[in-house]
Amino acid sequence: MKKTYNLILSTLLLMLISSSGCKKVIDEKINIDPNKPADVPVSLLLSSTQGALGFSLGSDLARFPSLWVQSMAGLANQHLLYDNYQLLESDVNNMWFFNIYGGALENLKLLMDKGVSTKSPHYEGIAKILMANALGVTTDLWGDVPYTQAFKGSEDLTPAYDTQAQIYSTIQSLLTSAKADLAVSFSAFEPGSDDLIYSGDLTKWTEAANSLSARYWLHLSKVPGSNAYTNALTALAGAFTSNASNEMLYFGEASTNASPFFQFFIEGRPGDAGMGKVLIDQLNSTNDPRAAQIAADADATDTIITYVGSAAGTGNGSASNIGPFYGSKSSPVAFITYPEVKFIEAEAKFATSDLAGAATAYNQAVTASLVYFGVTADSTFLATYVAETSGSITLDKIMTQKYVALFSQGYEQFTDWRRTGIPALTLAAQPQTTEIPRRFPYPNSERLYNLANMTAAAGNQGGASLINRVWWDK
Repeated sequence: MKKTYNLILSTLLLMLISSSGCKKVIDEKINIDPNKPADVPVSLLLSSTQGALGFSLGSDLARFPSLWVQSMAGLANQHLLYDNYQLLESDVNNMWFFNIYGGALENLKLLMDKGVSTKSPHYEGIAKILMANALGVTTDLWGDVPYTQAFKGSEDLTPAYDTQAQIYSTIQSLLTSAKADLAVSFSAFEPGSDDLIYSGDLTKWTEAANSLSARYWLHLSKVPGSNAYTNALTALAGAFTSNASNEMLYFGEASTNASPFFQFFIEGRPGDAGMGKVLIDQLNSTNDPRAAQIAADADATDTIITYVGSAAGTGNGSASNIGPFYGSKSSPVAFITYPEVKFIEAEAKFATSDLAGAATAYNQAVTASLVYFGVTADSTFLATYVAETSGSITLDKIMTQKYVALFSQGYEQFTDWRRTGIPALTLAAQPQTTEIPRRFPYPNSERLYNLANMTAAAGNQGGASLINRVWWDK
């Protein structure tokens, strides 16, 4: 793709030079670098942005909160500090300044605008769905964040922050507008192979929009008067109906294209982080067949397969590493999946007293998760964990199994734990805060360059320490 793009640019440059004839000895455009184009086609912008966002969602944005909900654990170096809640402004600077605001969000805004200017609403709709997803993860980790005044370049270098309530309204507006864009019959440019997630399948993108809408309605379950559960159930009417529609980004076999999980856990920083005790204990206690995909054998020197998790803050070097499903070069990063959709349905129906519906959705969710990980459960597991009824289903069962199913999506596990308190967690061994953190600190780049607005946002939320709660977490 890159070679094709450079060829196009080179051809255009030759045409410009030849059209000038002999009127000038030196063309004034000779100093234009063809490798730094002033404009980028929507096709290239879509694929590059999807790749960047997928890599971000599989990197620090997922890994750091995974430590705090103890599905992963810090074993050494910085990650052991994070495991004990010593996460500083400088530790989140790169993900905010380069990956989110200087990367995914800025390019998604550009893609939205180019969808309008090129009369390509299908690209615009996809960009809005990805923007809603990226914004949702960002606000859930930080709370109030810039959006309305952001992405204006030199016109506004110190954007004010939108409140989290405003951001949540924006997320739903983006998703509603995106579905309308996708339903437009004419689009000057159509996504195809440049769409690394769905290859231009607009039906699946519409299902993804509805699935994300349900997720972000559910997140408001603690907000008085939000109608979170009924709104989530309404959105689910058009959501995923099988794993075939999962919003996933798969990576390549080359080291430079490998998944972020592989690059960190296997190739880049082996031994810095591994499996958390809470998740491993859950898998071991239920003889869960997903364990072999989620975690690696803790001791490859013998014939007995064992899975070991490190308790929070202890840095147990014997802990298992991440398993093959997410720990291979071509492993996927999940944006949102069918198992999550069914767990959303189960929780929403349980909360609205439809216990039979909750039990059915729960059983379907666990079954879908087994299929997702490519494993087969024995009859004992199925009879014990995939056979709930209206008389046996509980919120604890729903959220515990969702916690397992959403391994690798630490930001969602973190949100669920803050909403429900499930699973039960214990304080880290050497905690640097008085309780388990509830949010990320704002980065030092904001302190240096946008102090007044950052301070106002922090004050709006009662402070910016790790234990201060975001708007919906009251």
